[in-house]
Amino acid sequence: MSTFTKVLDKWLTVTTATAIIVMMLHIVTHALARSIFHAPLYGTNEIVEYWYLPIVALLGIPAAQLQKEHITVTMAIERAKPATAAVFTVFACLLGALVSIAFAWFGLTKALEYTAIGSTADVSAVITWPVYYLVPIVFVLLAVLYVLDAVAILRRSNTHGHKAGEEQ
Repeated sequence: MSTFTKVLDKWLTVTTATAIIVMMLHIVTHALARSIFHAPLYGTNEIVEYWYLPIVALLGIPAAQLQKEHITVTMAIERAKPATAAVFTVFACLLGALVSIAFAWFGLTKALEYTAIGSTADVSAVITWPVYYLVPIVFVLLAVLYVLDAVAILRRSNTHGHKAGEEQ
């Protein structure tokens, strides 16, 4: 793992864990305030729904990619020759990067739209538009990770190919 991916993995883990802990503290405080003082914290449900959960869910996508924890189906490539498997895997990485860029573009257009109208939660004044910018950031990051994976696969393929060619 490169320094970039190690730092990114650490940052994603710490940020997601922090969001989960803060969310839990917020919910417990809300429940206690509602039960003991009959004064719930304003907007707790909306903050959980529109802030904490999107942060946790979205940051989990590149974290899973970094840690190679996505579900993969290797039936087609596990029986192929290493060079053929590498070509298919690089193709899949590049396709993943393109799809991620498309999601990022769509997310950016939605984020700009929600910014323009000053989007808030359904029935409260809790501001929600800033969290929509996390979508394009996460998917551009995911696209970068796919490209880095493709480059790493190509480097491994070239290294193994040259060694095999030298031995013959």
